[in-house]
Amino acid sequence: MRPSSCSTDTTAPLRTRSRAMTALIALATTIGLALTLLTAAAPPAAAADLLSQGKPATSSSTENASAPASAAVDGNTGTRWSSTFSDPQWLRVDLGATATISQVVLRWEAAYARAFQIQTSDNGTAWTTIYSTTTGTGGVQTLDVNGSGRYVRVYGTQRGTAYGYSLWEFQVYGSGGGTPPGTGIPDPTTASLEATNGPLTTATYTVPNPSGYGSGTVTYPTASGSYPGVVLMPGYQGTQQNLQWLAPRLATWGFVVINVGTNTLTDDPESRGRQITAAGTQLLALGNATGNPISGKVNGTLGAAGHSMGGGGVMAALRDDSRFRAGVPTAPYYVNANFSGVTEPTFFLTCQSDPVAGGNSYAVPWYNSMSQAEKLYIEVPGDHLCPMTGYGNKAKQGKWIVSFFSLWLRADTRFSQFLCGPAREADKNNTSLVTRWMDTCQF
Repeated sequence: MRPSSCSTDTTAPLRTRSRAMTALIALATTIGLALTLLTAAAPPAAAADLLSQGKPATSSSTENASAPASAAVDGNTGTRWSSTFSDPQWLRVDLGATATISQVVLRWEAAYARAFQIQTSDNGTAWTTIYSTTTGTGGVQTLDVNGSGRYVRVYGTQRGTAYGYSLWEFQVYGSGGGTPPGTGIPDPTTASLEATNGPLTTATYTVPNPSGYGSGTVTYPTASGSYPGVVLMPGYQGTQQNLQWLAPRLATWGFVVINVGTNTLTDDPESRGRQITAAGTQLLALGNATGNPISGKVNGTLGAAGHSMGGGGVMAALRDDSRFRAGVPTAPYYVNANFSGVTEPTFFLTCQSDPVAGGNSYAVPWYNSMSQAEKLYIEVPGDHLCPMTGYGNKAKQGKWIVSFFSLWLRADTRFSQFLCGPAREADKNNTSLVTRWMDTCQF
């Protein structure tokens, strides 16, 4: 039988498929090459930095001394912050400077938040919500956010359990943050902090028209940059001479210091608190104005230190004026005052043999009542005058005060070691130098 004339050539589709496959391979190669070139040409995505670890943290409350705010930013998942058992509560971290926030990680203990917000702020007072939920699940929550600010807080409005709010870690990621402008400050050492002056050159300026207080002398770093401001307030019958020793010590470590004289020598603590506020307001105004040597040198952050009734005034300023972020009341005096609502970091420096303002009469009860603040209490030998110019151990007092303000006003954690770390032990355990030491470390 003859083969049929209609027989099919089976090689044709094979050739067609081969040509199609070749074309596809060529196309894929071209696309792959293009993608490779694009990838090579495109800059790598910027990785977010962990901004919060080791930075100063505060909270609306703490359950007890073993669960402070600082435990939520220490990088240790075995320590935690825990609040009292009520709503609302918050935990705040100070990044040190304005930062762009891209992610927040919450590592909850069993006591978690069902409803909460993540908020940012430039000044610690006015808050912007960048994340909100009413269906929190606890555990580890990784939140992609978009915001900016120097301060970041988790604000809980409804607890997920009958207990408080508790976080192993509160981690803020983004770019920026760190120590604000005006640094150039070398790593501190015991020797450098106990020296009469720090590393920066300073100058003084007399305030020409004091407003709301008697007189003011500003000591400031001459280097370019901006720095936190500190108001110094004398005690009853005192003048600027009371704390004159402290102004250059602080200024040479990166602060703009206004040493204040009062309206009258007999002004009570409440009046001195108002004068601290007035002096802070004028210091900020000078920093924002032109035509004076303070122009551009004050970064907007304020602290205060005072002696005796001036120390009581410091407490009043911390209670009443949210612009003041830390205070150092020395041998503080204020009869029948209640400062349990003070939430800002406070360092009480008292004198063991003080017949006027003994620690047990004023500073210790205030310290014990302030459940929402980071606190330091150091009692040293001497009478009521021990913090004043010409009295007491100024090398040690200066080291502690400079370190405290550097940590809480400038978020410079290099100074924490002299208050909470191993570098403090030689002071804390020296009974001829320190007669009582209390703190809420680790901060």
